[in-house]
Amino acid sequence: MGSGYELAFALSALQIVLIDLVLSGDNAIIIGMATRRLDLKSRKKAVVAGALGAILLRITFTGIAAISLLKIPMLQFAGGLALIWIALRLLLENSSDRPVEPQKSMYSAVKTIILADLIMSMDNVLAVGGASRGNLALLVFGLLLSMPLLIAGSQLVASVISRFNWLTYAGAGIIAWVGGRMVCEDKLLKEIIPQFVTLIFSMLAVLFVLTAAKIIQHRQAEDTRPRKI
Repeated sequence: MGSGYELAFALSALQIVLIDLVLSGDNAIIIGMATRRLDLKSRKKAVVAGALGAILLRITFTGIAAISLLKIPMLQFAGGLALIWIALRLLLENSSDRPVEPQKSMYSAVKTIILADLIMSMDNVLAVGGASRGNLALLVFGLLLSMPLLIAGSQLVASVISRFNWLTYAGAGIIAWVGGRMVCEDKLLKEIIPQFVTLIFSMLAVLFVLTAAKIIQHRQAEDTRPRKI
């Protein structure tokens, strides 16, 4: 019986590791994009502060039963729309050539990270909570494991995006895709919307973010261009 319990415990722990690896990816992209224009020192501070905020949010959601939160009608709908807006804002900020004020931008980056994680943490808490099967030690393990994954993953994302600027569009597209999926998976809509509609809406969310960013960037370039007299 003891060996069976140990095996179940090990399998649950493995599930939690895999869940954290998968679900921390979206958060790492947001943190990486929000901090990539900061200098190295400010970036490290913002990443750690954002990751700490993310973990605290997950602990909070665990404490107030995230399962009941997800049953609130239109909560995921509103969260998904907010995530699409965050994707657009991050894309515009990362493609701008304007100089960055490290202190001001660091606070802005941390606020963006925490807002995005406020929206996205519920899925992580539910998945880890389900895999832990009520075992408090496994639940704490899953929450703590997500922090180094977020820090390491976001540092890597920020570094790669700084080197290959075109990846800002890929990152924004992934965030918009997650937002579009969240909209369609809201409690009121999930039962009536077919899976292919969710897929189409997620694609439209990505298209909207990329197109809107291009239009806004074009207008900003027109406004800053010297006018002929």
